[in-house]
Amino acid sequence: MVYGDTLPELFAHAAEALFHIMTTPRSVREREARRVSLEAGGLEGLLVSWLNEFLYLFETESLLFRRFDVVRLDETSLDAVACGEPYDPQRHRIHTTIKAVTHHQLRIRRERGIWKTRVVFDI
Repeated sequence: MVYGDTLPELFAHAAEALFHIMTTPRSVREREARRVSLEAGGLEGLLVSWLNEFLYLFETESLLFRRFDVVRLDETSLDAVACGEPYDPQRHRIHTTIKAVTHHQLRIRRERGIWKTRVVFDI
């Protein structure tokens, strides 16, 4: 489960969880900022696109991220800045390789003032 006091915080925490599964985030330095802008047909689709974007950036550019600042988020679009650095096998250990983020049982909801979701990864 991923939690957040706000939707932007929920999205940031989901991305942090992704990188906690992949590597040890404290080993990743904030040397590079990458702007991420996405559109999708709803919050759940947007969350899947958001997380798959980081898998794509890791696969194509070997980028690992540590901090995520969601600056704008609505039902269909997101603008954010992610900070991290290129993968360095001398400093970064990859624990688990994630193939994709799935839509399986994905539902974003607000309960008692807290945003919650569960994300299933295809490993």
